[in-house]
Amino acid sequence: MNKRIAFLLFCLSSFAVIAQKNVTTFGIQLKPVVPLNFIGASEEIITNNAVNFTLTPRSGYSFGMVARHGFTKMLSIESGINFTSRKFDLSIQDGGFTGKEDIKFVTYDIPLLALLYIQLGDDIFMNAAFGGSISFLPTDWATSDYYYRHASFRSGWVVPSMLANVGFEYRTYDKGFFYLGASYHRPFKDFTTTNVGYYNNSSNVNDINGHDALASFKLDGSYLTLDLRYFFHEDPVRKAARKKKK
Repeated sequence: MNKRIAFLLFCLSSFAVIAQKNVTTFGIQLKPVVPLNFIGASEEIITNNAVNFTLTPRSGYSFGMVARHGFTKMLSIESGINFTSRKFDLSIQDGGFTGKEDIKFVTYDIPLLALLYIQLGDDIFMNAAFGGSISFLPTDWATSDYYYRHASFRSGWVVPSMLANVGFEYRTYDKGFFYLGASYHRPFKDFTTTNVGYYNNSSNVNDINGHDALASFKLDGSYLTLDLRYFFHEDPVRKAARKKKK
C-alpha cells in the first residue's frame, strides 16, 4: 500500500511540472515598494547657503498584469505591464524653520524575465528569475508651495533597468497559482534630476531664479518590491485538445 501511495504522489508531482510545458498563463500582481539603504535608496542631504535639503525615499506600489509561458519543465519566460508609483519625502530646514513635502513619481514598466524552477514539494515550487525592464516616464514632475519650487527632469522618456526576482509558488489544479516573492529593480542610469529651490521670502517664489538656496539631486530609481501574484488556472489538457481541433 505504501508503494502505491508513493507512486501516486510521484505521478501527481510529475504532472505539476509537466503542466507548465507549452502552457501560457495570465495573472495579476501587486508589488509594494520597499526602499532599502543597501540597494542605493538611501537618504540624501545637500546643504546650500546654510539651508539643509533632505530627500528620503519612502514606500510606493506597483500593480498590473503578468503573462508567463513555459518552454520546458523547468524554464519559462515572463512579461507584462505595470503601473508604478513611488514617493519621496522632501525636507527643507533653514534655522528654526522646517518645511516638509511629498514628491511622487509615476512610471509604466514592461519587464522581460527568464524563470528557472525548483520543485520543493507536490504543490510548492521555488523560482529564480533574471532579466530586464523598460520604464516609460510619461512626463517631468513639478510641485511648489509658498517657500519652495521643485522640478524633476527625466533623463529620457525610456529608462532600461536590470531586474532580478526570487520567490515561492503554490499551485492548485483548479484554483490557479499563488505566488510570494521579492524583486530587485535597478536602472542602468539615473531616471531623473530633481532640483529644489528654497525661498525665504514667499513673494519671490514665482521667480524661478529668485531662490535663496538651491539643491540638485540625482535619483537612480533603485528599489526592492514584495511580490504578490495570482495566476489564473489554465488546463494544459484542454488547451492541447483545442489545438488538435484546429
